[in-house]
Amino acid sequence: MIESRELVEATYGIRISSIKPCRAGYILETDLGRKYFRQCQYSENRIYFVHDAKQHLIRNGYTTLDAYSVSVDDRPFMQYDDQYFIMTPVIDGRECEFGDDTDTIRASKALSAMHKASKGFKPRIGLSIPNELGKLPASLTKRYDEILRMRRKAERERGAFDYIYLDCVDKFIELATESLRLLNRIEYPRLIKKTLTEGGICHHDYSYQNILMSGPVTYITGFESCGEEIRIYDLVNLIRRKMRKCNWNPQKASMILEAYSEPEPITKDEVVVMKAMLLFPQKFWRVANRYYNSRRSWAQKNFTSMLEEVIAEYDDHVSFMKKYDSLW
Repeated sequence: MIESRELVEATYGIRISSIKPCRAGYILETDLGRKYFRQCQYSENRIYFVHDAKQHLIRNGYTTLDAYSVSVDDRPFMQYDDQYFIMTPVIDGRECEFGDDTDTIRASKALSAMHKASKGFKPRIGLSIPNELGKLPASLTKRYDEILRMRRKAERERGAFDYIYLDCVDKFIELATESLRLLNRIEYPRLIKKTLTEGGICHHDYSYQNILMSGPVTYITGFESCGEEIRIYDLVNLIRRKMRKCNWNPQKASMILEAYSEPEPITKDEVVVMKAMLLFPQKFWRVANRYYNSRRSWAQKNFTSMLEEVIAEYDDHVSFMKKYDSLW
């Protein structure tokens, strides 16, 4: 895109003084400040949806995000050779460190503020909406069935990974069974109904690289996977990531929940659904699923090591879940 400097300037109505490669794109020094310009693999529909979500947040007071720059003809992208490119401000900050309590509290507060500002969001008419709302029981049931199917596969193959999997799979099945039992109670459909009524935005990729600390300000970036979903989807992912840094310490979970609940308390229905989500052996399923779908001999050692890490967490995970109700 260096050859298309003039096109970028004309598209966005800017003047570029320098261009520097950075990761999968370029840092542009412009008369409107430093910009990050990169190719986007998403469709035009998806770009507009994410742009609308970000603009809704900004209108409602949540401005610490990577808003798309808008072209002179009011589009949040540039099209060139049937490819889409987006431009965002450069945020000078460091990635969040979930091993640090202060960073984690800031991430929790930022998430809560973003969710609060997202209420009432409705994308422009004509866009197809990415919607995972209400699909969690079906999704986790499918993963539960896959755990059972992989057990049968391990029984036939009996390799090193298979023996380790067979030795522990039953206790992880118990966690998945209890998770699905809770999800099939009345709290989940009530929560879906409430979310449909209120509207909102779920980030769907609330990971350390999308949370940037710039002095006292916390920025949320990487909204490309955002969509309609219950807000605690993001919160549960944040708790999981922190728990794996602290041996599932309940006090650290309380710290996150207290920070998140400050502007708006977590409801009783959300408490139950969060318990179901945290119970499900997500990482156990993911490691085994990747192993049985890749089956590359050179990767067996790596997958075996990852599985052993998951197994090592089991006792701490179960101990945490036994104390979960006392967090509230």
